[in-house]
Amino acid sequence: MLRLPDNASIGEYTIARFIKKGLYNDSYVIRDENGKPFFMKAFDLERIPDKMLVEGLVEEIWQCRRISHTNIIKYAADGILTVSGHKYPCLVTQFFNGALLSEALRGGKTFSVAEAKAILIPILEGLMYLHGELGVNHNDLTPRNILLETSPEGDVTPKIIDLGHMHADIESAPPFPVDDLNVLYLAPEALKGTFTSKGDVFSAAAILYTMLYGFAPWDCGVSEKTPYYSKKITVQHAREASLVFPSNKPDDPGIVDLLQRGLRFNAAERPSAAEFLEMLSAGVAPQTPALSHNQAARRRPPENPQEPADPKEPPQTPSGESEKTREDNVNLQARRGKPGEGGFADVAGMESLKQELINRVIWVLKDKEKAARYRLSPPNGMLLYGPPGCGKTFFAKKFAEESGFNYYLVNGSDLGSTYIHGTQGKIADLFKKAEQNAPSVICFDEFDAFVPARGSDSARHRADEINEFLSQLNNCSERGIFVIGTTNRMDMIDPAVLRKGRLDLKYEIPAPDAETRRAMFELYLKGRPLDGEINLGKLTTLTEGYASSDIAFIVNESAMVAALADQPITQQILEESIQANPSSLSTPKRVKIGFDSY
Repeated sequence: MLRLPDNASIGEYTIARFIKKGLYNDSYVIRDENGKPFFMKAFDLERIPDKMLVEGLVEEIWQCRRISHTNIIKYAADGILTVSGHKYPCLVTQFFNGALLSEALRGGKTFSVAEAKAILIPILEGLMYLHGELGVNHNDLTPRNILLETSPEGDVTPKIIDLGHMHADIESAPPFPVDDLNVLYLAPEALKGTFTSKGDVFSAAAILYTMLYGFAPWDCGVSEKTPYYSKKITVQHAREASLVFPSNKPDDPGIVDLLQRGLRFNAAERPSAAEFLEMLSAGVAPQTPALSHNQAARRRPPENPQEPADPKEPPQTPSGESEKTREDNVNLQARRGKPGEGGFADVAGMESLKQELINRVIWVLKDKEKAARYRLSPPNGMLLYGPPGCGKTFFAKKFAEESGFNYYLVNGSDLGSTYIHGTQGKIADLFKKAEQNAPSVICFDEFDAFVPARGSDSARHRADEINEFLSQLNNCSERGIFVIGTTNRMDMIDPAVLRKGRLDLKYEIPAPDAETRRAMFELYLKGRPLDGEINLGKLTTLTEGYASSDIAFIVNESAMVAALADQPITQQILEESIQANPSSLSTPKRVKIGFDSY
């Protein structure tokens, strides 16, 4: 198989690093002309069985072109790479920032029922899409093929990845190699060569069992290095015994019954993905910790327990319009921070700033009796400014966790409206909801986009919206609201917003210094499988001038490369990731190498 060198060019992409060698393809991290990362598989046609070709295309490429679902890895591009007369079909997919579920389960770690449901429900939605709309099965659903993609705000979106075994129902001999399949998660009929949608349900139930108990059902300790046939026989023998449910059964009366249904040997007696999802969803809390707000909103209507709706009359907005007919009502849910969990402990470095905020802000907001005794007015809000990617929004979230207050993260699109004065109404709705759920922290990400300086081109026709902001910001601390704005363009913000009585405090979040970078590496590497000693000092030196997000990305990319290669994270992998990822605060130098020299 062809091994492409780092920095080689393929059309608009550049090879960043080799990941691993598969049965009939090699995997790489690549970057486009803007430095954005992607995954690429390069297939060797000479090694791919003819049955894995559809209309002359590798089936994985053909199927990926058709897929469009939030919880399935996203197709980006494909093409043919020709080297020395040999053609290698290439598939480019999105690069994911997060951890594989198999990593999260390492060492026998378990999840609560709520956490496990929050991960598996989106996966089942993805399976329903594959089974229904596309008419195919995944056929290789395991913890290693579920990604827990993490956003910069810490929200987790489970995704199905690695579609190399995807195919329609198979009655006997599969068209794809089976040597790389994990037998512990294969349905009994799949071990005999029959792959159907009910087999995916068996795999999903086995994953749920693993998340709850820390090991796979009928786990018989088979080794990855054992030949496939031997592993299959071992698992078949293990399944002759009854399924064991450990004494630490989940605190959910229906979960054991659900697992037994999903893990039935007779495929006809198993529920479909839709039926399994319906049973699993029963009793799910309105918002589970592992779900992003967007996912929760997609499955459930927003609720406001403090304002029960009158069934006879739709609730009214400040403008008098019905919520049912307006598209611009605020649909943001608060997240309550928990003191002692997360908070500033998750923030590497910046000790003086953290201590100042504890001393000047948090205790004043929390200890109202003492503040009143000393006639201290709580601050109204603060502006966090500095270069992009240095953790301003992340810091704001951790501030809310440290304080234990409800937290609202607001992006520009959240307040947009197609109605005249609609945005004004949404601003008023937001502050009203925050007041009802006080104490609250509202964080406006990219604050300059909300309140541009009046008189500038960007503020044209927006004077009413800015005035509404100014009105709401006035002494909002008296209503139990603390406002945080983040920006890398403080000069673009209307000066009236920055005066005392609105955003009282201003703090710079600069690119991390050496001490902070070292602490970040130590924090981000904690709990991950490491190979020997990691030289934090060298990593700190190599990342001079890097943004906080750059370092988080480097560690996550290194973990992903190590996980896909099934090895611990090494110093070499980390240093190669640093070399392949120049600082986002400077313009990277790109090297293009042609293929003529191969």
